[in-house]
Amino acid sequence: MKKNILMLVFLALAITTNAQQPAPQRPPMGQGPRDGRGPRDGRGPMGKEGRGEDKEKIEMFKIQFITKKLALTSSEAELFWPVYEAHKKAMKEIVESKTNDEIQLQEATLNARKKYKNELKPVLKSDERVNEALKIEREFLQKIRHEMMRRKGFQA
Repeated sequence: MKKNILMLVFLALAITTNAQQPAPQRPPMGQGPRDGRGPRDGRGPMGKEGRGEDKEKIEMFKIQFITKKLALTSSEAELFWPVYEAHKKAMKEIVESKTNDEIQLQEATLNARKKYKNELKPVLKSDERVNEALKIEREFLQKIRHEMMRRKGFQA
């Protein structure tokens, strides 16, 4: 009898131990799941709301990055950011409207960049700084891409 009771207790413990779900592993701070999707309900830090927050964080990082790289003074920054935002909006419109014709897309992009350069000249006051401003977004995107790859476990 003792042997049967002991066997039942052991069997019950083995079943309950194997039936429990392991505690969920949380990704390190600032990192979401590998496929970029969060919970299916759209709430929480990795859902739709989380993506909006991530986008805002990236935008803030971008502002800091550009301001630091160009060494903008507060008066230059006040003049620079409206020009930058107008250029960003124009580029978005170009991409949305000209995506069917590659030559028109490239031509419109070049014209927008020339206009941007002319508008930046009075703000940044030197050709070197204007040229740096034209390169800086590409550099920022490369940094973001590199960081995303690093977080996903790829070596760059």
